[in-house]
Amino acid sequence: MSPVMEYLQGRGVPFLVLPQPGAVTVEETAGRHGFPRDEVVVTVVITTRYGHALLVVGSGREVDEPLVVSALGDADVRMAGERDLLRNYPEYEPGSLPPLGLFFQAPMYVDTDVARRDAVVFAAGRPSLGIRMLTKDLFRDDPVVIAPLTLESADDEQRRREGLTVEEAGLAVTEGRSQDEPAG
Repeated sequence: MSPVMEYLQGRGVPFLVLPQPGAVTVEETAGRHGFPRDEVVVTVVITTRYGHALLVVGSGREVDEPLVVSALGDADVRMAGERDLLRNYPEYEPGSLPPLGLFFQAPMYVDTDVARRDAVVFAAGRPSLGIRMLTKDLFRDDPVVIAPLTLESADDEQRRREGLTVEEAGLAVTEGRSQDEPAG
């Protein structure tokens, strides 16, 4: 059993293991098991003046540096390079680090889009081994900071501050006439 699975079992949280030999990406692993690719999250490692920090964002979303600087309050952040990742996380393939801040003893910052998801799928050290679990269980015991880390999430947050969308309010848009118009 992998150290990641042992760690999750030790925390007493339910999770589903998604093995997919030969898969090149965790999105491929999730898809072959019938889970939507929009559940997939990735962990981005950044270097701060205090060491590494983990950023958890939806797969396919780009981390926005000004948003990261704002969330961390540290202007000296940079993306960890592949050599740095291989040196500090030798058991994990680059791009396959699981979002486990306490496990890696690193602060963790979660994009608001990820925090709103019901469930997530993430790589457990290599792209051919995924873990699916409820978001609330994943972040239950880890201290995390939830903040917009991508431009898409910052835009969503702005819309939320400006008011609910029609869908969120539970309303439907229909074509029709106003009350002032005479019936046909």
